[in-house]
Amino acid sequence: MTDLCRRQFLTISGKVLAASALVTPAHAMELELGGKNFHQLRTYHPRTRSHYTCTLCPYFDGGFSYEEGGRIQKTEGNPDHVASRGKFCAKGLASFLGAYDPERITTPLKRVGPRGSGKWQAIEWDAAIAEVAARVKEALPEPDTIVVNEGGHRDGMSRFMNTLGSRSLLRSSAPGLGGVAKQTALQQMFGVSYLLPDLEHSKYVLNFGGNIMETALPLAQRLTDGLVNNRLKLVTFDVRMSNTAGRSHEWIPVFPGSDGFIALAMCQHILQKGLADNEFIRTWTNTTAEELLVALQPYTPQKAAEISGVAEKTIKRIAFEFAKNQPASIFSMNGVSRREQGVDVEQACLLLAVITGNIDNEGGCCLPRQFHIAAPQPAPKPVDGAALRLNYLFPFQVMAGKHPVKVLFNHMSNPVYSAPAASMWREILKDEKRIPFLVDFSPFMSETAELADLILPDVVAVERHDLVSAPTALWPWASISTPAVRPQFKAQDVRETLKKIVEAIDPDGQKGMKQYWAFANAKKWVEQSCAATPGMETAYKKMVAKGYWPDYGKVDPADRKVVKDGEPLAVQYGLYKQTGFATASGRIQVKVPTLKSNPQHEKLQAGQFVMTTYKVAYHVLSMTSNLKYLSEIWHSNPLLINKESALSLGIRDGSLVRVTTPAGYMVTRAMVTQGIHPRVVALSTSVGRAAYGRVAQAKPDQPLPAFAQPELKDDDIDDNVWWRDGGVSPNEILPIAISAQNGEQAWNDTVVSIAPAERGDVYGTVHADNAKHIAIFKQMTA
Repeated sequence: MTDLCRRQFLTISGKVLAASALVTPAHAMELELGGKNFHQLRTYHPRTRSHYTCTLCPYFDGGFSYEEGGRIQKTEGNPDHVASRGKFCAKGLASFLGAYDPERITTPLKRVGPRGSGKWQAIEWDAAIAEVAARVKEALPEPDTIVVNEGGHRDGMSRFMNTLGSRSLLRSSAPGLGGVAKQTALQQMFGVSYLLPDLEHSKYVLNFGGNIMETALPLAQRLTDGLVNNRLKLVTFDVRMSNTAGRSHEWIPVFPGSDGFIALAMCQHILQKGLADNEFIRTWTNTTAEELLVALQPYTPQKAAEISGVAEKTIKRIAFEFAKNQPASIFSMNGVSRREQGVDVEQACLLLAVITGNIDNEGGCCLPRQFHIAAPQPAPKPVDGAALRLNYLFPFQVMAGKHPVKVLFNHMSNPVYSAPAASMWREILKDEKRIPFLVDFSPFMSETAELADLILPDVVAVERHDLVSAPTALWPWASISTPAVRPQFKAQDVRETLKKIVEAIDPDGQKGMKQYWAFANAKKWVEQSCAATPGMETAYKKMVAKGYWPDYGKVDPADRKVVKDGEPLAVQYGLYKQTGFATASGRIQVKVPTLKSNPQHEKLQAGQFVMTTYKVAYHVLSMTSNLKYLSEIWHSNPLLINKESALSLGIRDGSLVRVTTPAGYMVTRAMVTQGIHPRVVALSTSVGRAAYGRVAQAKPDQPLPAFAQPELKDDDIDDNVWWRDGGVSPNEILPIAISAQNGEQAWNDTVVSIAPAERGDVYGTVHADNAKHIAIFKQMTA
């Protein structure tokens, strides 16, 4: 071995460095915002790029998919999309994996044993369509007995129901961003369903119950820009230290449901101190600052402190900072809205932005900019009496004989797993007398699909032609998906399936149904939808070329600003000054809500807590737990409990605990933490699966189902799924609790009892008592 002295080593190293300096290095792909991908071994061998919009959540991030050898190998954000700006969250990056799930359903399946027995027979599409059409035709004289339960708000189902004349379209949540409570509050005040916080230009942000950093990637990017470039201050009020709370300048752990009292107390303090924008209030609302101050008299900082546990001086200080550091914005989400008084609390939070004039200004809460994607024309008229109807009460209504059903379609929803009182859905869907015929369009064997009579597998997102828009940027945009691969095996886009069902019911068009399904295929659906959308009538070809529309310019990778002809793209603020607000009066309709403390929360006994459920960055409710990379990161959900509270109950970190609700109990493990309010416990959603495949259930040794395609075999799942803890879902024991204000489940108001596990308790046990569920429903609706 040759010995090198230090001088020789430095001399050689210097020559190597000098030589390398003569070569101009390629721009590192890791530093780019996106837009390229290559084969991992054949250097710079490009993969075929296609436009792709991730539809796992309603932010609809625009990006690309990359195909090689007939398979999608990668997805990522489009670097020039004004909303996604070259970034995808973990869910979007992993979304293509579902296309090649070994347990994916790729051909129609017909049940050949008792419901839930797992016995299936593969059949051809023609036979499946004929059977469904015959059942629907039989039910048509009573069209409301034809029911659709939908979770994804895709465009075909409402058209299908309007074609049939049925009003029985159920939703598991409201379409668009935010829940029903948030949208109701915004509609009442502003006449819109969303306000976009201009986070990158704000100086001060109050966050009530929102988790931007994990659940809203376009906003998380802009919040990060505001924190770094604009030195904004972020204050979060939340019962739990979420990722957003952890990155805030201040996290204020509030007593559950008290956020509204804090917001109104801040409003009162701002008005009292003369810090409000009186001119904006007088000109653009239905009231005056003086009238508001009178209406806010009951909501003092002292009262808010007593209810919330937050010091009075802290409430006053943050109110002062918010009013003085302009511009400022408000963000609120499920932590405050998914409660009994969700609408009132949302309006209380919004009032802070109104009285300080932070509405559609730079750095404030901006009116939505988006295209309202239209249906292909001609379209059937909406059925008289049809309205947004959430599905929470459906199993109780069916059991009580108040909603007869002949045919039930289930699309992009999994209520047997994800609904409150989920055990009631299981009982109802097993009952062939009450639900004579159940059709599921799931590409995967979900807990609900297991109980179907027919499964007609839909495509997954990377195989779907799509056209979407969302109000997630300061300029309106629309994105398109133009898949590079065909659907796997015999999977079929649900719009094409519905078209064939309608044509089987009305083959000659005499019933007037066939005319509404004249598009040739899903690609033509998107083209016709684009042509029918105001402002996008001639945009289709440009969208196919670019992936989005309009073309605003390029996103500068240095600062992520949109640049057109060398200049930053201007934002037009103050849209309301031209036409007023979208209310009857043209003004913001301000009404100080009457807030009440939850009586159950006021009477918590020793060992009782308010339980909240929450989303994490790696999953979307029931849709992603089969994606191996995501489940490897997040596959279990210990119960978060405050350290002092756990100590008082004799609970240690990692020990088994029993969680008891009025409708049953479950056994899980505790995670002891300081990052949660002492009277709150929390469980994440999306895990604790009884179906959806081996990855979702953390059972890689489980045999593949008979319908699995050998070509989709994945050795990585067979050999490398190392975890065996799949988590525990609380949904079967969560009692029904519908808000009288908006019809939404009050997910975050549930009172539970926590105790160390009893002798014989086994981790993962969930025991639900449907008799108790029914009793709770009857009491609620009495």
